[in-house]
Amino acid sequence: MTYPTRQRRRRRNQTQSLMRLIGILLAVLIGVVIIALVVNKQPADPGDSGTTQTDPTTPQAVELTMSAPTQTQFTTMEQTLVLQGASDPAQPVTVAGVEVARNSDGTFIHTVQLQPGVNEITVSHKDKSIVYTVEYRYAVQTYSPAEQTGFNSGASIQVELVVREGSMLKVTLGDKEVEMAQAGNQLGEGVAEGFVRYTGTYELPGDNTQDLNLGKFTYAVTCNGVTETYYSEDVICKKAADILASDPGVTPDYGDYVDVGSGYIVEIITGTAETFNGATTDDYSDPRNNYLPEGTVDYCAKELVTQGKNSYRLLRCGRRVYIEKPNYPPPGQTTQVVDVYRGTLPDHNEIGFASLKVVENHTVLTLDTMWKAPFYFDFGPQEFSNPADRDFRVTKVTAEYVEITFCYATVFEGTVAIPADNPLFSSAQLTQNESDCTLRLNLKKTGGFYGWDAYYNENGQLCFTFLNPAKATAANNAYGADLTGTVIMLDVGHGGYDGGSEAKLADGTKIDEAELNLKLAMALKKELETTGATVILNRYDDASISVDERLMYLKEIAPDLCVAVHQNSISGYPDHGGAQVQYFTPYSQPAAQSIYEQINKSGVYTKTLLDWHLYYVARQSVCPVVLTENGFMTNAKDLANMVDDSAVQRKAESIARGVANYFLSI
Repeated sequence: MTYPTRQRRRRRNQTQSLMRLIGILLAVLIGVVIIALVVNKQPADPGDSGTTQTDPTTPQAVELTMSAPTQTQFTTMEQTLVLQGASDPAQPVTVAGVEVARNSDGTFIHTVQLQPGVNEITVSHKDKSIVYTVEYRYAVQTYSPAEQTGFNSGASIQVELVVREGSMLKVTLGDKEVEMAQAGNQLGEGVAEGFVRYTGTYELPGDNTQDLNLGKFTYAVTCNGVTETYYSEDVICKKAADILASDPGVTPDYGDYVDVGSGYIVEIITGTAETFNGATTDDYSDPRNNYLPEGTVDYCAKELVTQGKNSYRLLRCGRRVYIEKPNYPPPGQTTQVVDVYRGTLPDHNEIGFASLKVVENHTVLTLDTMWKAPFYFDFGPQEFSNPADRDFRVTKVTAEYVEITFCYATVFEGTVAIPADNPLFSSAQLTQNESDCTLRLNLKKTGGFYGWDAYYNENGQLCFTFLNPAKATAANNAYGADLTGTVIMLDVGHGGYDGGSEAKLADGTKIDEAELNLKLAMALKKELETTGATVILNRYDDASISVDERLMYLKEIAPDLCVAVHQNSISGYPDHGGAQVQYFTPYSQPAAQSIYEQINKSGVYTKTLLDWHLYYVARQSVCPVVLTENGFMTNAKDLANMVDDSAVQRKAESIARGVANYFLSI
């Protein structure tokens, strides 16, 4: 009987143990749940830098963010405005009070039709609103003057409007209407497609004894029933400067001097000013003319010289200079070249020799001057193909000397001594003329001239810098030259605002000239550096560089050679292709010739051409400049080579070989 009793007790004990285990497990599970609930309800410790975990399936709250436009206030010529942004998909987005369609993630693109004039567009989401103030100009692209207020007594204000074709326009200042005429040259000056440029001149009073507020320019333009009116700032005509009783304005009666009277002085206020022959009214740059440095002053005629859209001041020395010049990009930007005011100048000038010495790769001539009068700069004798037809091609540089004529200088003190070891000049002679003097610097080698510049230093002295011949030696490398110490600048065409020409590749991809120019320039830089040369680009990415910035950077670097890298195009002539190598100054021709010969041998092009061209940067004088047009983007074969790495490499090698041969030759 005892056995059954033990069995029942054992079963009962097992059951009790199992129940106790289940109880313990339930207690532990309940504790874990309670702890988790407490932790989740526990407020964050203000000092805790950790992050709170959330369910990844729950949408995150998103504030309104706009990726386009990037500015909230701007002017546009486009009738449509594209708004692009992101938002919380759980809450609506409205534009001008109307809900817009969005993607499931809250992103959206919405187009707004603008009305002529100022448009205010409000984008709202939750408690946030972004207001865009957009001026849509339908009829008027640009107008000037706009913000300038102060003008000298007797000055001529240049008025300009760029308007949509077919517009009716009226420009007034006070009760006087400004006569506007369509400019002769509409190309390449930042005029939008479908728009035209109009210019006019407003003559200010010349004898006012106090400042005059003449009011605002009013620009009223109507096109296709839309009228737009814009206003300048107040135009202030400054009081006239006192004129001294004496009149020292004696004009030499020989050479290029012209009688412009006295009392009106022109001063060059930009870094350098290109001059034109005062006996003409054309706008053609001529390699026989010279630049004048900032600070130069001379008497000028009160009346303007105009040619098409350009206006000039005629100087007593017989040269014309721009009043202002285009300086794009961006479109419409200009640079004021001169200032005009009332005053008197000394009746003569005096020059004194200070020093002539070699500084790095230049020979520097420093002169003392009584005042900053103009000068003529020439080197010769040099023959051109046919200057009467503006054909300034040369076959070789034949110059034997440099001549500088100092206008109005009746005194030259000191003797210009040329050291025997000077690398550029052998001797100097001074000729005293009736009302000026001429300094001749004889070259050591016929044709051995490489560039020059002029400026006034911090002491007011007139300095001429002459580029010495670069030193190159034969070497055992791919180009046979050691160019160590030689500085070469690559002027990479276009960029940023200005993409240059545009074309489509065979696969339909669009590509612009700026990108192709940089691609070739970087390959050329790499090749030139294998010779030991220092190579400097004026842009290394898609950056905008104005034409004046290009020129001033070149003057600052003062290299031994500048090579401009461009691609060509000509619409309507798809079969026209090939490379072009061009120069402006005669002393740039040898480098151009050397580069041309190597490009011609490269086999990349079916046609090559060496020619003269008035490319803006090439017109500077500080060093030889060679413009390379490396094929036509409008020619299918040339375009394919522009994007083909092997063809680009062959182009770079041919230019580099031409550069190396040029330096070895001098």
